[in-house]
Amino acid sequence: MAVTLGIPIRVAHLPPYCSKYNPIDHRLFCHLTRAISGRLVESLSWMQTLISKVSTRTGLKVVCELARKVYHSGIKVEQAFKDNEPTQRDSSLSKFNYVIPC
Repeated sequence: MAVTLGIPIRVAHLPPYCSKYNPIDHRLFCHLTRAISGRLVESLSWMQTLISKVSTRTGLKVVCELARKVYHSGIKVEQAFKDNEPTQRDSSLSKFNYVIPC
């Protein structure tokens, strides 16, 4: 994707159990909770509709898409990819912060 766009992409993940530092959690999830509170889950499409209707006066609008692809867990990265990894890892928290060059 970075090559297609012609710009480097910086990826910065929050380490596990650090969501309290994620500003998106604090600005979004309270509105999602309000939208779905007191409602029974009838179907995924119904929940998608509820979540998609979330908006605020300050301009927050939620886009909700249902992932239809099944992602398998436990898939290991091949050693050949690790040896020639196209990413540039940061010096601090290199497991979570890196740049995909173009």
